[in-house]
Amino acid sequence: MGPENFITLSQLNYQIHQTISDRFKGSTFWVVADVTSHSYKADKKIHYFELVEKAEKNSAITAKMMGKAWGEGAVHLSDFEKKTGQAFTNNLHVLVKVSVDYHPLYGLSVNVLDIDVNFTLGVLEQQRNATLARLVSENDFIIKTAEGYSTLNSRLKLPLAIQRVAVISASNSAGNEDFRHTLEHNDFGYAFQIDDYHTIVQGDNNAKLFLGKLIEVFNTGIPYDAVVITRGGGAQSDFLIFDNYQIGRAVAKFPIPVITGIGHQKNVSITDLMAHTNTKTPTKAAEFIIAHNRSFETGLLSLQQHIVIRSQQLLLRHSKALEEQKRNISANARQLLSLYRQQLASANQSIAADAKDILHEHQKKLSLKAQMAAQVSNSLLRRKRSDIEYLSENLKRFTSGYLKGKTLDLEHMDKSIKLMSPHNILKKGYAIVKANGKIAGTAENIKIGEDIEVILHDTLLKSTVKEKIQYDGRDTDL
Repeated sequence: MGPENFITLSQLNYQIHQTISDRFKGSTFWVVADVTSHSYKADKKIHYFELVEKAEKNSAITAKMMGKAWGEGAVHLSDFEKKTGQAFTNNLHVLVKVSVDYHPLYGLSVNVLDIDVNFTLGVLEQQRNATLARLVSENDFIIKTAEGYSTLNSRLKLPLAIQRVAVISASNSAGNEDFRHTLEHNDFGYAFQIDDYHTIVQGDNNAKLFLGKLIEVFNTGIPYDAVVITRGGGAQSDFLIFDNYQIGRAVAKFPIPVITGIGHQKNVSITDLMAHTNTKTPTKAAEFIIAHNRSFETGLLSLQQHIVIRSQQLLLRHSKALEEQKRNISANARQLLSLYRQQLASANQSIAADAKDILHEHQKKLSLKAQMAAQVSNSLLRRKRSDIEYLSENLKRFTSGYLKGKTLDLEHMDKSIKLMSPHNILKKGYAIVKANGKIAGTAENIKIGEDIEVILHDTLLKSTVKEKIQYDGRDTDL
């Protein structure tokens, strides 16, 4: 055929159209492929996309075909999204029923007539299981157990009370607002410090951004009691970021307890499994923290009640013991008094009899002595009287001097006591510091931010400690 026997491009395309129509008319095929370049025209309810096949070794594209879904096909895609919670979008590995179509203007394409829901769910589950298996095999701090997974993070012990919280969420997240509102308006009046770390929390391609926020929380050095990951509801594909290997590994190894409230109702993500505690929604995460703090408070109140009851029991028991001891002492005292009374009576009788004999004997001797003494008594009395008068004068002089000395000592001590009294010391510019209702001799137990009382001569100051500076005491070294 020479140049004079040409046909137009539309004629050629028509012949191709006829050939393909004749060959594939009424035929449908179930095809496995990946979805790329997806777009949706909401006004026309038409999906446009490409179906591609990739090599297993290097993921190179080995086949590609334009596709669309409209009418019944679009309805089936909508049903697919409702049943799986997964949006029909890019990077999905799907099994679809197609018919072949060739349009003279738009070229070769396939029409999606139906989609296998179970196939896609199976692929997502396989990918998820493969990621979990990799996490366990490549990281010794992640252990598969009968109950689930034990990670370095899940083995951390939560603080007795959670107060300082770092929250990783989207900046415009309604879920984060619910979390914050629930914490700040709790029924028990608990106060929290909540620091937001905003990032994108959907789409597997944003995993590095999310991972960067975890690293940022760690690098702040702030001793957070817990890190909370929140996200509101959404399509299942929005949660694929939480099945990411790197995020799962980072959460499993994170040195601060991680609490998730991602907002999905159907499945538990890998991040949930690696975290310390997973809850269904941001609100549930806040309720978990409040319940944890309430448990601590309840424990303290129970301990307080136990101490009071135990103290009452001890007091009652020792009171009974003291009462019994009192009765025993009284009884023993009466017995001893009775015994010694009898012994005293017997001794009194014996002494009285012996005394008569001794008195009679000594009376004889005294009579003899009296006669002898009468002779020298007058001179002796005169000498002794003189001695007594001399001693009396000396005693008077000594007593007067001694009393004056002691009076001066007492006056000196009285002045010293008054000078050393707290009242006079306060007048000299010194002050008394009280913390927790007790006088503080040192600042060892006084913390920055704590309220204290400073007592001056005529004023009591209530203050808050802003800074503690070591003082050498030289200002008062006189």
